[in-house]
Amino acid sequence: MRRIISALLVLVGLTAVAPSAAAGQFKKPVYYKLNGGPYQIISADFNHDGNLDLAVAQLADSSVGILLGKGNGTFHSAQYFTAPNAVALAAGDFNGDGKLDLAVVESGGTGNGALGIFLGDGKGNFHHSVSYKLGLASGSVAAADFDGDGHLDIAVTNAGANGNGSVMVFFGRGDGTFKAPTTYRLSQYPNVVATADLNGDHYPDLVVAQNIGSVTVLTNDGRGGFKKQRTYGATSGADGIAIADFRNTGILDLAVTGTPNTVAVLLGNGDGTFGTATGYSTQVGNGYAQAVVAAHFGGGGKIDLAVECTGNASALLYGNGDGTFQSPVPIKTRENGGYSLTVGDFNKDGFQDLAMDALGSGDRVSSIAVLINTQ
Repeated sequence: MRRIISALLVLVGLTAVAPSAAAGQFKKPVYYKLNGGPYQIISADFNHDGNLDLAVAQLADSSVGILLGKGNGTFHSAQYFTAPNAVALAAGDFNGDGKLDLAVVESGGTGNGALGIFLGDGKGNFHHSVSYKLGLASGSVAAADFDGDGHLDIAVTNAGANGNGSVMVFFGRGDGTFKAPTTYRLSQYPNVVATADLNGDHYPDLVVAQNIGSVTVLTNDGRGGFKKQRTYGATSGADGIAIADFRNTGILDLAVTGTPNTVAVLLGNGDGTFGTATGYSTQVGNGYAQAVVAAHFGGGGKIDLAVECTGNASALLYGNGDGTFQSPVPIKTRENGGYSLTVGDFNKDGFQDLAMDALGSGDRVSSIAVLINTQ
């Protein structure tokens, strides 16, 4: 399931310019212990030192862990703040002080979920400011300025029950507080929300992956309203979304992960509509595809997909540059996979690295696995 700053693909076979993940695309993972089971991970510079940091939502431990980056691809040990049933995160400057804050989805799963706003001090510390009631089984959050007033807004999914799911949009006042939400009903158990300008009108639209195998695009009307909805077949149990230009045409495309081991790619038409989904296997082990990110991992200016899977099945799919992708290649970690991954240049060498959930088993604790790109 689940999950901005957003905002978050699969590994394919070998080529001369794109070594496989198993053959050296990434260095051996470095692990950072966590207090609880990680549920979503995002990256951003929380302490203004120019280095990317990590934030991890921990459902089991009811906390958010902050791992400050050192700029050389390594991180300090996690420091925590309390956030009950934390499942999803988005970063942004919600009160206009130039310091990154966090929006945290706290999901009770029984109608008592909340959106918690935690204001940052610019040093990597956060304090709770305000909370807003959410719907049933809230699970994902994205932030953007939807109405063009210069203040960040927030969208949150509620899976609902009996086909009564929704997306709630909270409009920011610019001081860290938000107006009462506008709710958009969706009938197919929305899991994940992502945002980007899909039709070139300079207003961010919404993409919502829904559990029974579809993705819905809600087009912004330029005032922060989302009246126009189009739904496309994707893949069952849709749990992750990546938005990127897979063909280098200036038009955004979609990748949506699903059950059991599939990523569905929908190529954009440039007007906010998309073509029929093409499915690519992510099968490299035992597990289920969860989250996906898109980035240049293998060189050659082509967008690739990295997919976090449960079990021992995480995968990298190299892009061909034309909207198609190669067969999956394993991304090896010693632990089981999890629910989320994030991408960023953690060692400032100009190449994109990965940080992934690593769920411990037996006497192993859960952790974050950081994989540095060897390109």
